[in-house]
Amino acid sequence: MDNSNKIVPPHLNAEVYRTDTTGTSTQSFLDYIRIHNDGTLLVGCSELTGRYWNGGANIFDKAKQGKNVGSGTKKCIYLTSGTADGCFIESSNKILLCEDSGAVSIWNNKDDAWKQWSEELSVAEHDGGVMAVDCLSPGKEYVTVGADGNVKVWDIIDLICMRNYIAAHNRPIYGLSTRPSSLTSFATGSLDYYITLWDENVSKPVLDLLKNDCGIRCLQWYDEEHILFGDESGVLSLIDVRNPENKIKLAEFPAAIHKINIQPACNRVSVCCDNKIVSVFNITDDLKLNLIYNNRNLHSNFVRGMAWDVDDRSLLHTVGWDGEIKTHNVT
Repeated sequence: MDNSNKIVPPHLNAEVYRTDTTGTSTQSFLDYIRIHNDGTLLVGCSELTGRYWNGGANIFDKAKQGKNVGSGTKKCIYLTSGTADGCFIESSNKILLCEDSGAVSIWNNKDDAWKQWSEELSVAEHDGGVMAVDCLSPGKEYVTVGADGNVKVWDIIDLICMRNYIAAHNRPIYGLSTRPSSLTSFATGSLDYYITLWDENVSKPVLDLLKNDCGIRCLQWYDEEHILFGDESGVLSLIDVRNPENKIKLAEFPAAIHKINIQPACNRVSVCCDNKIVSVFNITDDLKLNLIYNNRNLHSNFVRGMAWDVDDRSLLHTVGWDGEIKTHNVT
């Protein structure tokens, strides 16, 4: 395969093949999308200008406002590095961003009329890119994981690291999910093949739930006892934390599974891989998958982020390295 024109955002630790500086055009690679309960969208990206990487985030009132986002779109927040994940902090006027520089930053929009976002706090304590964030206690405690293999629990009121799990994994951590009804428990998945259960009140891992056959790329709790996860071989599996050795293979895909997004109210899960395909499955009562939607055409580059609409349960919004936000009608 000819990789002479292949460009990959730096937080994937991949080589950037095209670094032509004859022009000054900027290429946007949208990496994630989050939707607040009021319908506000947070979209984060990495950008390549010449041979320099930076990034930023856009905040849209509704999904329709974000459909024309592209390289020329003026961002609400500019960063000196890319951002692989981010989230709202309770209200839609405050967000947390994970940066490729190793920083975690909090931004707010105090004057909603002018839509001016300002950085409130920023701390760089990860030794590599911050790959994912999830909420333990809304507005108070959040957990981040990084390419450095570390896990950190934050008091975001003052942005202080309350618990630092150094070398929690031996390789970069991509998967992170907090247990649905817990304020202290969460699971991580790493390229070192392990899925590990943690509790912020304990200074070491609670349990290594599973050693997989290959690296873990994403995971999410389905309910209090079951975890869905995708790996580098393109296999979507399920484990019961009460009996983690009994791994159930649910589906296979032609590429590594990048992200999964469960819609609990409808027992549906969306899946995107290292390709342009978006798939949606129904999860049956006996924990099997039925394919109900599959799209290969809306995006022209890898799909990276997915989020279910808060007003219409049949709509799924996705972002990708083509720099576009797309909406899928999953009926």
